[in-house]
Amino acid sequence: MEINMRSGVKGGSSSDILKERIAIEAEEGHTDGLRGLVMKMKTTQKEAFKREYGNLLSLLEVEVQTSTISTLAQYYDPPLRCFTFRDFQLVPTVGEFEQILGIPLEGRTPYNYLGQYIPVLRLARIMKLHPMQLEGEFIVKGKVRGLPQGYLEQYLHRLAEKEKWETFMDVLALILYGVMLFPNIENFVDSAAINAFVGYKDRSENPVTAVLAEVYGTLSQCYELKGGKLLCCLPVLYVWFVSRVKENTLNATCPMDELLQCKSNMKGANEWAHLCASLNVEQVKWNVLWMQRSQIIYYCGRYPNVPLMGIRCCINYNPVLAQSQFGYPMRGSPTPASLAILQIYYKEGNFAEMLHQIRNAWGNVVRAERDPRPWIVDEGIPYGLWIAERVRIVKLPFKLVSPNLDYEKQFHKAEGEAVQLLKAELE
Repeated sequence: MEINMRSGVKGGSSSDILKERIAIEAEEGHTDGLRGLVMKMKTTQKEAFKREYGNLLSLLEVEVQTSTISTLAQYYDPPLRCFTFRDFQLVPTVGEFEQILGIPLEGRTPYNYLGQYIPVLRLARIMKLHPMQLEGEFIVKGKVRGLPQGYLEQYLHRLAEKEKWETFMDVLALILYGVMLFPNIENFVDSAAINAFVGYKDRSENPVTAVLAEVYGTLSQCYELKGGKLLCCLPVLYVWFVSRVKENTLNATCPMDELLQCKSNMKGANEWAHLCASLNVEQVKWNVLWMQRSQIIYYCGRYPNVPLMGIRCCINYNPVLAQSQFGYPMRGSPTPASLAILQIYYKEGNFAEMLHQIRNAWGNVVRAERDPRPWIVDEGIPYGLWIAERVRIVKLPFKLVSPNLDYEKQFHKAEGEAVQLLKAELE
């Protein structure tokens, strides 16, 4: 039976009742023209681009199966900022996104929201254009100012013909910020994306935290509105998820290398729905070589978790729920104090004080191998019981038809990594 992503709660016994699924649209920007332009670059130029802008070119090569994202989004648990499956949870974290994007936080400050103005003078200097000439290319689309993708690509062609590769790379990165990292309007690089790019180029601001903030922010907003379009970096989210659940992984030290060398054969919403419904804690790849334990961010300043400043919102996530991703067993249930909620959207106003608090918090980031705070977990309540109750409350979007279907064969049948971790700790 074909699974309808838009259908609501189904009837049946109380144990079979599914959560209402929402209509979520996951659609990539138009990047074919950019791929063609990248082919004009020599290997040395691509290497220089990577040194300056991380893994953006590799992300451009990722073939995102949007059905994967649409299916994954149905498992989002808004209050907890995670994806809740039948006996485990997955949490996108700063450390993971840092590795996928290839842009280390060290040596740079996190993205800092300064408003929706467009720094035309600074951008013109980066693009090697006269400010008045650049100002004349801006248009308003959907009540937002920005630059058309078509204009920017035409400018890239001219730069390539003149072999002005340094400026070419900067303009290419600007487009990727607008259509891949921070998408909003089709074929358009809006003011928010431009500000994030200029912040990186001029003020050494790292976009990783903002990219993660927009993932959480757009998912949460889609749930508030009972549907909508995901406005975030789909390639990063796709790499993050697939690297944890895909078969025959290489244990590479870079998640991008792993995905590009081992492509998944899963296609279509139906296949991904069956796969996600079948997943259990023993089938997830918890130990990945590219995740550095010593660099885990557990909390910032006075926040019990990690606050994020994005281009459209501020939001947080809970590292306490990601212990298995960090290579440790879940020893108990998270305490309510560790799951404090932060969420504001700039369009709603009254956010200046919140921005100030988050900036200050990121001045006191706690990185460690393990969370030093004993109060974040209640070891008197096993995590297995807690997650079972959570699933009973929020319910799951798809029914597990059979635990023995062929798609389960793609996972390791050996003892699960989570069990191995727990045994190792007890020995």
